[in-house]
Amino acid sequence: MPEHRPGGHDRRQRASRDPIRPAAAWALRWRSGIIKGVVAILVATLGIALFLFRHRVAESFASWTAADAPTPLTAVARVTSIPYRVLAGGELLSARAVEVVCEVEGTALKVVEMIPEGTQVRAGDVVIQLDPSEINDRHAQQRITVTQVNAAAKAAAEELKIQRNLAASAIAEAQLTVTLAELDRRKYLEGEYQVELNDLRGSIALAETDLQDAHDMVDHYEKLVRKGFRTPEQLEAKVQAVERARYALSRDQEKLQVLERFTKERQQVELTAKAEETIRELERVRSSASAAISKAETDLEVAIATAELEREQLQRIEEQLKFCELRAPVDGTVIYAKDKNKKIELGEAVRFKQLMFSLPELSEMKVMAFVHESEIQQVQTGMPAKIRVDAFPDLPLAGEVVDIATYYDATRHWLSGGVKEYATTISIDGFPADAGIKPGMTAQVTIQVGQLSDGVIVPVAAVAQQSGRYYCFRQSDERFDCVEVKLGKNTENYVEVLTGLGRGDAVALDSRSRLAAHRFTHGQDGEQSVPPAAH
Repeated sequence: MPEHRPGGHDRRQRASRDPIRPAAAWALRWRSGIIKGVVAILVATLGIALFLFRHRVAESFASWTAADAPTPLTAVARVTSIPYRVLAGGELLSARAVEVVCEVEGTALKVVEMIPEGTQVRAGDVVIQLDPSEINDRHAQQRITVTQVNAAAKAAAEELKIQRNLAASAIAEAQLTVTLAELDRRKYLEGEYQVELNDLRGSIALAETDLQDAHDMVDHYEKLVRKGFRTPEQLEAKVQAVERARYALSRDQEKLQVLERFTKERQQVELTAKAEETIRELERVRSSASAAISKAETDLEVAIATAELEREQLQRIEEQLKFCELRAPVDGTVIYAKDKNKKIELGEAVRFKQLMFSLPELSEMKVMAFVHESEIQQVQTGMPAKIRVDAFPDLPLAGEVVDIATYYDATRHWLSGGVKEYATTISIDGFPADAGIKPGMTAQVTIQVGQLSDGVIVPVAAVAQQSGRYYCFRQSDERFDCVEVKLGKNTENYVEVLTGLGRGDAVALDSRSRLAAHRFTHGQDGEQSVPPAAH
């Protein structure tokens, strides 16, 4: 039997009962095809229209002649001399000004108070107040440090006195030991030894006398015994007395021999060694005392030097506290400095040696202009310059270049999006002090750097640029031929043509529009060489 699949019969029944679903899928595919076809037709139509438009414009431009178009503006290339100038913008500064910088070292401090710019101040007036809280903390901590090091210096001085006293006592005691040891040696050799020697010699002499007396007594008793006046026993006692006297004499003689041969030498060696050792001990005590005193002196010197350094540091911190008040050194008008092309403001953190403000002399001014890097090599000191102050356009000023920076202004380089400009200082001749000109005003400077002479000169409008190459449209009868030119120096109005044109050539002054129209009508991408001649 065939296998029964649950639900299969139901799906076939639903499909047979729902004939609309295949028709909807076919309609969807039909609409998608219609839309794709319409889009294709529109794209094709737009391409044909663009082609016909460009073709019509090309035909119109090609058929444009002097008869049916306005007469184009032209200029004649000529050989002449015209002034060659460099234009630069800048601002007015005082030629002589007293500048005040931040003298607070270490961490940058914030500006908490400042008087308005332009305020007239007298010498000693506070212009800017910096936040001194951090320096106050350092001052308090430094005062504690100074107190500690002063106490350490006093303790070191007392320790030096103690070491000197101890050294004197130890040296005196060692010297006394040396003296006593020498006295002991001399006492024995010159005193005790002689006394003991004399005692033994006296004892020997006495023992010899006693021995002789004992012999004499024995002889006498022998005579008495023979005569019967004494008994043999009594004689025997006297003989024993002789033996005792002989023993006593022998004992004292041996003592004398020991004293002279051994005891004296031993005592002399021992006492001499002791005396020499006391001398060496004295040297050790002196060296040890000297070392202790030297160490104490060094400790005192270090403590004094440390205390002096800490006191100097305290003085510097106290000076830093004074520097938190920036005062005017002379009478004048306050002009705040710029940092990164922005004036100092309240709450701004300032750094050590940062220019804060100046007190300019308004009787003499100068212009700080910024010359582009492509023109700075042509500018030299001593070159004349014309100056126009934006606030006083009808007041002509003149001067000369007095200084040129050797390095570009990094701040302006950052602000101008990578353009490198060099600060150039221009003096002002016969500055009108009563004209109301103020420092910081914007000025435009025209520096006369030389002459464009003995060259073919055309107006700037006669030159067009494409892909780094330059072109002019030279008139030939009723046509304008596009020619490539090589350029030399230029001013704001004229440019020098080194090759491509000659004296007397007429050139169109709408070269840019002509070159643009040519690129539009021919679809150039700007990367190919000289375009074909145009009317």
